Amino acid sequence: MPREFLPRAHSRKLGELDASNWKNLGVGRNASRIDPAIREIVSSLNSKGYRTFSSCSGGHRANLRRRFDRHESGYIAFSPPSRIPFALYLALRGRNQDFMFEAEAVIHDGNGDRRETVYTQLDWQLVDQNTHRREYYEKLFTEMKRIIERFPGQPPDQKEVLTGLLGKPQLRLGSRIVSGQMKRFTR
Repeated sequence: MPREFLPRAHSRKLGELDASNWKNLGVGRNASRIDPAIREIVSSLNSKGYRTFSSCSGGHRANLRRRFDRHESGYIAFSPPSRIPFALYLALRGRNQDFMFEAEAVIHDGNGDRRETVYTQLDWQLVDQNTHRREYYEKLFTEMKRIIERFPGQPPDQKEVLTGLLGKPQLRLGSRIVSGQMKRFTR
């Protein structure tokens, strides 16, 4: 594989599998599943109390002949939901014109099996006009590290974030979903 593409530490489908999410990164084999380019970022977020559950650096081989959506996107997802993807989005959007960014809050019902998950996520994708170069990703990840260093730790009470996302009338249901997903992934 040409050096311009970032190495992948997991299969393309791994992040979609329950077995791959919410792993204790203190265990070596779990940390090795995170793409090398963002391992330090994910570890830093976790040490500040932001609980990541799935991630991908992006920058892997993709079909560069396509006119749109040429570059594979990267992401970091957080659950319990956190405000950090939105804070990162707002900090990065003006600084880095080489990437498109998206921050979102998601309620996902698995593959229709009702194993619901509530999470927030930051996505990035190299703009279509840019040729694929590693330096773009290195610059982005350096910026992300600097921004994360300045962030305070995650507040321990997630109810405020859930209330903001779902509204006070749905807080109980949202809390039940989050509790269920945390039990499911810590087995």
